[in-house]
Amino acid sequence: MKKITISVCLLLGILCFSQSITRKYNSYYDRYEYYEPNGSMISYEKYNSFTKQWEMYNVDGTAVSSTARKPTQYRDPQELNISSLGNATTILQNRYNNNVQQVQNTINTISNQINSLDITDEQRKLISDTFQKSCINEINRTRINYASANETSRVIQWLYDSVNTIIRNVTAN
Repeated sequence: MKKITISVCLLLGILCFSQSITRKYNSYYDRYEYYEPNGSMISYEKYNSFTKQWEMYNVDGTAVSSTARKPTQYRDPQELNISSLGNATTILQNRYNNNVQQVQNTINTISNQINSLDITDEQRKLISDTFQKSCINEINRTRINYASANETSRVIQWLYDSVNTIIRNVTAN
């Protein structure tokens, strides 16, 4: 009885889990072909090097729908609130204008301080020319995000550091 039960279980297992489709590589066509148990080909799979993916086709050459590429589904675009955009641009423009004015006021203050230094006219002119050539021309040449308060503070600090270095170098000679 034990031998019959084991034989029946083994036979059922083989029948249930037996292979129904066979995959073989065809080197002539450079593709994988799929065959039914009776030996007839049902489909083939070929690598598309352009899209870098495997594409499966039926015997008649039509693409198998389960692996065919589906177009991307996009959701409807969200409506924009134009008044919020206008407010944002107005805020950024006001920040930009205020920060540019702050940098300009700093340059004017530094120029006035250079003119009021207790040094010779020759040294004063050299400091002023050097400040113009090295600092102001650099600011005009560089793209600065004046809408950022941090960037504006960094530029102002750089201006003060630069003019102090110029004054030290000119008066040391």
